[in-house]
Amino acid sequence: TLVAARAREMSARTGGDILLQLLASFWARLAGRGPDRVLDGPTSDVWIDPWVAHLRRLGVELRFGTTVRSIELSGRAIRAVWSDASGTLSEHAPDWVVSALPVEQLIPLVTPAMTEVDPRLGRLDRLVTRWMNGVMFYLRRPVPVCHGHVIHIDSPWSLTSISQAQFWAHTPLDGFGDGTVADVLSVDVSDWDTPGLISGKPAMACSRDEIVADVWLQLCEHLNGGDEVLLEDADLLGAFVDEDIVGGGPHPEVNLEPLLFNTAGSWADRPTARTAFDNLFLAGDFVRTYTDLATMEGANEAARRAVNALLDAAGSPAPRARVFPLHEPAIFAPFRAIDRARWRLRHRPLTVGPGEGT
Repeated sequence: TLVAARAREMSARTGGDILLQLLASFWARLAGRGPDRVLDGPTSDVWIDPWVAHLRRLGVELRFGTTVRSIELSGRAIRAVWSDASGTLSEHAPDWVVSALPVEQLIPLVTPAMTEVDPRLGRLDRLVTRWMNGVMFYLRRPVPVCHGHVIHIDSPWSLTSISQAQFWAHTPLDGFGDGTVADVLSVDVSDWDTPGLISGKPAMACSRDEIVADVWLQLCEHLNGGDEVLLEDADLLGAFVDEDIVGGGPHPEVNLEPLLFNTAGSWADRPTARTAFDNLFLAGDFVRTYTDLATMEGANEAARRAVNALLDAAGSPAPRARVFPLHEPAIFAPFRAIDRARWRLRHRPLTVGPGEGT
């Protein structure tokens, strides 16, 4: 629920805001609106592919298999972007540049010349990313544990899961694999550093088979108890580990899709969508947003802010995309005010010993 957050390291600002939203969501459930909102089919089928088709109908040219290699400046503007497609370098001279790259992908492209124009880009390497990748289990019978997400609260690898078939009314699963799949149990693994139950190794040091076996055992220990047995080995048809975990033995250098983690004080190191450049805008989930969390909603809001900043820079009369502040009940306003006053009156720079960082 807090994307691999660790209590001793996470941003209290983020934790407080998001926990408040979660409480508001559960309260809304009493009014018939559930806190869980999920897609009604496989992501590619109901979201990505239709969106790609829509963009193409609008005349957007999509270039897959292309890597951005470098960015060139001319004063306070991006003059050229160099890309690589199958070993062929190409130069692009853009009017406007919107970067939707994850922060770990953007950092290697930021040059000293760029940080001279916008020093905030030089602080991106202070932001922390962590592992939060998934495992999917294909089952021969439906296992709707609950109508929403499950938090396996004391599992060693901090698992959360959701049974997908109950939400995929328009996606018959018998059309997948050999036709015997009846449910898909999708699991997020949020702690890759703690020893597992079987090998005693952390997930990042395990093979794919070891990851699958340990996650399955942790699920069984949480969902099977007493006379109730929700998961049985005989029902397991197969498993799939996120393809962004690459290599024979996973370790941090081969996770292609780490997740931004909001540490204490990190808000000061996060840029806004509008940069100091005349034609560069940022739309990644690390951008400052109301949402303030590495989620689809956070990325969506960052993109809206990038669009609005671009329209402002272009002097466009087009209507601006809406952004939505988080809901905060009025009852919390006095406590916020007291907290701000105490911070301003009593805050002092943190003093640390040698080698302990800042």
